[in-house]
Amino acid sequence: MKKIIVCSLTTMSLLALTLSAQEVHIIIPKIPEVPKVVVEKEKDVTGEVKKAAPVALQKQEVSFSHKVAPHLQKKAKVQTKKSTAVGDVVNGRVAAYLEMPAMDKAALKKAIHDAGFNIKAIMKVDEKGDVLSYVITNPTLIKLASKPNRGFGATLRITLDKKDYLISITNPKYLLKAFLQDDYDPKAANELLASLRDGFKELKNSSEMIKFSAVSNFVFMKGMPGYGNMETLAKADNTRLLNKARASKRIIFEQKLQNGATLIGVSLSKETSKFIQKTGFSHAALLPYPVLIENGEAKTLDPKYYIAVMYPKLKMSQFMQIAAIPDVIDKELDLLFR
Repeated sequence: MKKIIVCSLTTMSLLALTLSAQEVHIIIPKIPEVPKVVVEKEKDVTGEVKKAAPVALQKQEVSFSHKVAPHLQKKAKVQTKKSTAVGDVVNGRVAAYLEMPAMDKAALKKAIHDAGFNIKAIMKVDEKGDVLSYVITNPTLIKLASKPNRGFGATLRITLDKKDYLISITNPKYLLKAFLQDDYDPKAANELLASLRDGFKELKNSSEMIKFSAVSNFVFMKGMPGYGNMETLAKADNTRLLNKARASKRIIFEQKLQNGATLIGVSLSKETSKFIQKTGFSHAALLPYPVLIENGEAKTLDPKYYIAVMYPKLKMSQFMQIAAIPDVIDKELDLLFR
């Protein structure tokens, strides 16, 4: 029987097999050892081994580029400073009136003249004279209104309300946008507004902020008359119509226009004028009522429209209280030319 003997060499060598009749010798090379690294430690002058100083870890900051790929870049919005001056259009809305504390009549007259306007008429709205209506104009207004069907824009109105200690002025941007329609001139309106601000230093916007783009199409409610729904009171040549109106002795003011037309302001009866007590005295300067004599016609704004545009925040409950007034006004105006 053969014997198997396993042994190893002390040195690296090739595997060798020694065969004999009775034995088989398998020689396995010795596994080499990993060489050891000898570190020489630094010693100080006393012979002691120096301690290794701790290694400080450095903080590394990660910075990110602010650059953005061109196709991902957003264009910066150019922000324009919005005007906040009294009477201007702000956020698409405009104040129907400009208001300030009341002043005496002499001071008001001076302020009107300082602003570059002329007084066409002063009318008592109530019996005691605590509420006065001032009709004012200037060459710019007259020029703007001297176009067909634009004569109602020839004047602005001011209410002096001693009861509530208030002055209320129609904002030219609002009133001219309503009465000049497509002939509205923003530059001229801005100049007129600036003149009012110069003459009346304490002006503030009224609470009646109306969407500016909707002013020219203003109606009290859907289905009600607008600016274009004027009523024709009489037909004749301009001179004859004007003379008939004068004969009624109810004309408060006359304003000649450059196109040959005449805008007149007419007083209503005391009884009819009392509707102001229900709509409010703050905008009582809608009276005297305007009538335009032009191209052989005497025409006026439908009362349902005129009252609403001069009281743009009129509530339905208030309107119902004066529901009969528009028809009464129509009849009184019609009698002017009979």
